[in-house]
Amino acid sequence: MKRFLYSVLVLLLCTSCESLLDLEPKNGVTFEHYFATEQDLEALVTQMHGNLRTALTMVTKQELIGLRVDVVKQGSEMNKIRGLNTDYFLNHSTQQQWRAYYNTLAIVDLFFDNYKKAKDVAPERVRFYCGQGEFVKAMCYFYLVRMWGDAVITKGSNYIDKYAKSPASVVLDTAIHAALQAYDMLPKYGNLKNSNNKALTSKQYGCKGSVAALLAHLYAWKAHVVGGQEDLKESEKWASKLIEEKYRDEVGGYTLAANPEEVCSEVMHRKSAESIFELEINYQDVSSYSTFLPAYSMIGAPVVKTEEKMKIKSKDLGITIAEVNSLFPVGDARREAYFYKLDDPEWQEAGLAYLYKWRYARYGSSVAGEVWLSGMDVNRVIFRLADMYLLRAECRVKMDDRVGAEADLNVIRQRAGVEMWPAKNDSGDLKYDIFREREKELLYEGHRYYDVVRNGYWKTELQGNFSELSVDDVKDGALYMPVPQTAFSQNDLMIQNAFWASKMK
Repeated sequence: MKRFLYSVLVLLLCTSCESLLDLEPKNGVTFEHYFATEQDLEALVTQMHGNLRTALTMVTKQELIGLRVDVVKQGSEMNKIRGLNTDYFLNHSTQQQWRAYYNTLAIVDLFFDNYKKAKDVAPERVRFYCGQGEFVKAMCYFYLVRMWGDAVITKGSNYIDKYAKSPASVVLDTAIHAALQAYDMLPKYGNLKNSNNKALTSKQYGCKGSVAALLAHLYAWKAHVVGGQEDLKESEKWASKLIEEKYRDEVGGYTLAANPEEVCSEVMHRKSAESIFELEINYQDVSSYSTFLPAYSMIGAPVVKTEEKMKIKSKDLGITIAEVNSLFPVGDARREAYFYKLDDPEWQEAGLAYLYKWRYARYGSSVAGEVWLSGMDVNRVIFRLADMYLLRAECRVKMDDRVGAEADLNVIRQRAGVEMWPAKNDSGDLKYDIFREREKELLYEGHRYYDVVRNGYWKTELQGNFSELSVDDVKDGALYMPVPQTAFSQNDLMIQNAFWASKMK
């Protein structure tokens, strides 16, 4: 019964207001009465992670823009997204929303405003729950700052006044502070326990490893926003904690999969040794989270056993066999692992490559025997160890540590079975070749748009109107999403960023 009350009260908290950030304090007051035991804290942390999963399983428009494809269906919504159609992005019904992130932060605020009311909770358990709250907070602000740049920083569950945005640098500092707090409070993966002292095996819970990966990305993004070498050093430091053997006792052990085939069959499935942080999707969730992969619309035969091969030609997005061949040189094991039977004439008829990186599908069925796809039987991996190697390589080359950058790059290349850098297919620009390696290794995992922005390649690596953007457009916020219209409700402190304000009619 108590868990039911939690769900009802949280639902009220997150939906009772016309304006997202205009939170009614009465719900928080009602909720206070349930902060009596450790189980109450645990239930709210569980709800926190449930809301975080809801937020992070929503494929963002930026993730779709960044997908490496060369076929986009004309007239489709995807064509408008990837072409930076400003009318589409400003349309109230199709805008990218930040509501889910702030709904999650509302629960985080509620937790921190009330957790001390719980009685007889061991100090180490309080630290664990607080660490989870700090981790969720940091993750939300990380997503907000990459998508919108300047964003609102919440002020607690009892704050009822209007909100203005804070600069992106302040949002980043807020996220970093929360993540550092989380790192101090949380154990490493393998030592996570629930209130009954049973092991928590989900890789969605915050732990030292997932916080270290988040900090590596936060500092790399801050270096892009602020331009500081110190932030690159910090990003390198946190990535190193996940890579180097000497930190294993502190952070936990993460190991690269043996080869790209194992990346697809195990890492992209769930709970592998290479995975650091992933969103937990179970069988009961599949109807609610069926499209949580950025490249979901590209997945068909042979993964989807109910789909004919030629259905690939009607999909909104696709990549030609020729484009795959230009991306992956001969001998790159990722070519055969990530795509299905590229060299088999039976699978070449459409001229398009069949995505095979995510291989496990779920099906529904009727009493009459009808079968249909209900979603993918995988978790969504957000951070993995290969990402850390290549992010560290990026930071190192930006700090003129070419030897270290080349070494990290070649670790990933060696696993894929390709020539070490510099190879005949490389540009010779180490920074750009590291970007290209991230593009290949992390193909369709949701990183590429942010890699493009972080490295300044938006004119050449994105499609449509992106090539027409000026440096001033980018400074004015063209690479961020417009602030959603819902944020302006009853809030005259909210302002649109300069680029998108100039496009409003």
